[in-house]
Amino acid sequence: MTRHVEFPFGIPAFEAHRRFKLTEKTPLLFMESEANPALSFPLLPVSLIDPEYRLALSAEDRETIRAADESPLLCLAVVTAVEGLPPTANLLAPVVVNLDNGLAVQAVRSDRVYSHQHLLVPEEGASCS
Repeated sequence: MTRHVEFPFGIPAFEAHRRFKLTEKTPLLFMESEANPALSFPLLPVSLIDPEYRLALSAEDRETIRAADESPLLCLAVVTAVEGLPPTANLLAPVVVNLDNGLAVQAVRSDRVYSHQHLLVPEEGASCS
C-alpha cells in the first residue's frame, strides 16, 4: 500500500513539509516527505502497540482533516530507534490520517495519558508472566 497524505499545517518541527508518501512494509509504515525523501519517519499502527488505545482528537484537529464522526481514521505512532536504547513509540502525539481525503495531523494530546516515549520492548529483567 502506498498513499499520499497532506498535513495542512505541517508537523511539529517540520512545518515546511506538508506532503508525504505513506508506504507500508508490514507491520511498519514509512512516511517520507515528497519535498525531501531523506526526511522519513517509521510508524506503527497504535492498535498494535496498545490494543486499548483511545484516540483524543480535538475539534480543531478534526476540522483540519475534515473528519466527520463516521470518517475512517488511521492512527499511527512515530517510532524512535536510537543506538544503545530500546525503541519507543510516540503515543502522546499520534499521526492521524483521514482515509477519505488523505488529510493528516499529528494530534498532540493535552491529557498526558500516554507517553511520547512508550517502550516497544519490555525492559531488561522484566518477567513475562
